[in-house]
Amino acid sequence: MSGTSPMSPFLGPPLECDLVMKGGITSGVVYPGAVVRLARRYRFRSIGGASAGALAAVAAAAAEYGRASGGFERLAEVPRELASTVDGSPFILTLFQPEPSTRRLFDTALAFQRFGKARGAVTAIRRFWRFPLAALVVAVAGVLLGALGVVSWPLAVAIVAVAPWILVLGTLRDVLGALGALAGNDFGLCRLGPASGRDTALTLWLHGLVQHLSGKSPSRVPAGTSPLTFGDLWSVWAGPGEETDDEWSERVARCLWSTTDRGIDLQVMTTNLAFGRPMRLPVARDRWRDTAEDGGLLFDPDEWREFFPQEVVDHMVRHATAPGDDARALVERQAPGRSLLYFPGGADLPIVVAARLSLSFPVLISTVPLWQIQYRTDDDHRLKRLAFSDGGISSNFPVHFFDAPLPTRPTFALNLAGFGRDETPDLDDPRDCVSDPANVTGRARESWKEPRSMLEFAVAIKDAMQNWRDNAQARMPGYRERVVHIKLAPGEGGLNLAMDDEKVSRLIARGDYAGERLSTLFSGPESGLPQRTPHWNDHRFARFRIVMSATERFLQGLHRGYTSTPDATTTPYAERIAAGTRAPYKLSAARLAEAQERLAAYVELAGAPETLDDDDVPRPRAAVRIVPPL
Repeated sequence: MSGTSPMSPFLGPPLECDLVMKGGITSGVVYPGAVVRLARRYRFRSIGGASAGALAAVAAAAAEYGRASGGFERLAEVPRELASTVDGSPFILTLFQPEPSTRRLFDTALAFQRFGKARGAVTAIRRFWRFPLAALVVAVAGVLLGALGVVSWPLAVAIVAVAPWILVLGTLRDVLGALGALAGNDFGLCRLGPASGRDTALTLWLHGLVQHLSGKSPSRVPAGTSPLTFGDLWSVWAGPGEETDDEWSERVARCLWSTTDRGIDLQVMTTNLAFGRPMRLPVARDRWRDTAEDGGLLFDPDEWREFFPQEVVDHMVRHATAPGDDARALVERQAPGRSLLYFPGGADLPIVVAARLSLSFPVLISTVPLWQIQYRTDDDHRLKRLAFSDGGISSNFPVHFFDAPLPTRPTFALNLAGFGRDETPDLDDPRDCVSDPANVTGRARESWKEPRSMLEFAVAIKDAMQNWRDNAQARMPGYRERVVHIKLAPGEGGLNLAMDDEKVSRLIARGDYAGERLSTLFSGPESGLPQRTPHWNDHRFARFRIVMSATERFLQGLHRGYTSTPDATTTPYAERIAAGTRAPYKLSAARLAEAQERLAAYVELAGAPETLDDDDVPRPRAAVRIVPPL
């Protein structure tokens, strides 16, 4: 398809929106239908997610970039591919290709997941045959020795009785050994890159899809085309002679810290296991200070060729910065033979790299290695190898992405949920499987869990540790009215890599219906022109009430702190501020005077009687806190 036809439903959408999608491995098949449905009426300004939601966000951003050349028409064809089969296997399963060293373990785990305990046990015996064969030999030997009279029958029976123990304990030993060996494969069964030897490995397939959706490659197999980057989405590349190099550099730098300057703002979440915290991609830069070579991330091109297509790694090498002399000498001493380059985490970063860094579901998918210099005060610096894993570990549903105090466009959020024990839905009817966002004046919707076994208890604990922040955020007023809930039954989505075409088609239909419901609630029926709807505008009024209430309480806290009576160790704030500051937080005399004037105005405003922090503020009440950027 060369472009969007004049009659295309995706040509010139009248409205704009943002979109956030939750992680869920194969549950992500619900997203293309929802994105395509929303694209008929909305242009995507900001798109984000974690894990499978990041993969969908990358595809949606590529389609938005290629909207004029038929990007969404091409994305509409993806569900058909996801529901297809390849050589008799579900297409989705072909995306997850284990490495040769991990295939035995992958095949065994897949057999347990697809066919149950009996078939899984048989597969384990076949794939880990050493001790089963030894057990068989021992059992046969015991019978023969007893039959030939070489040993007494009681002894022969004892020999045969040892065989099951050899079978079970030996096989378990080999399986545990294979699990331990995963560390050598970056802690996962599948790297999803060229090393798998299959063109359908997920990262290779996604790269081809991104190029195809964006229009950068006319076919699904890119040939010599540059990968789609964050800079492409931001529209920072000017034509020849349109601006000077300094103007261009300033515009790119501004996009690194000012998301409002980006044409299409794509953001995904990954998890830095070394630091135990989430990290957002693209890497944000400080507005006042370039930290690219101040302990920045590094990558090894040779190492990364096992994870990413050749053209992606070559692009990164072309746009990477080499370490300085001191850093290079440190690398040569502590990692001899490696050629590390600074990770181009901004405009030059291919978006497929961001998706892969976010999609590293533990054990199933390998972590992606990066490096960093640990600077020490005693100059005894260390080069550390970092493991980047699934974004869903630290924030599986980053519903806080793209939030604004008073939104000018909706930020839709697609949540993946399960059915309650008492629900009996028709799985073929999307209306039974998709829940509308909460009403603006409605109660917060909880995700109920009723553990009845130790396994369910353990899963509930894991989910609480992983998702408590996202769950709490998604139930807040001002957020919950824009979250649609797509429900999945056991055997649908998740780690079910071999879903049949019927299940995949069901999930695709649910995503399409979820997109339709959001579009209708926020802009009216699709059959007519967009219109003002109560749901969208009441949501905006609720945000006004929440912001005003939280701001008043924040300012009251400022007033109490500023006017409090100090103790013997504490200088009054007014006196300490007037004394000025020392580096690195110093202010010029003019700016210090301006800061004091503004603070006085804040304190005076905070001393006024409460007006909007009352009993009718939406519950639960929002709190304004100083938190790290996530």
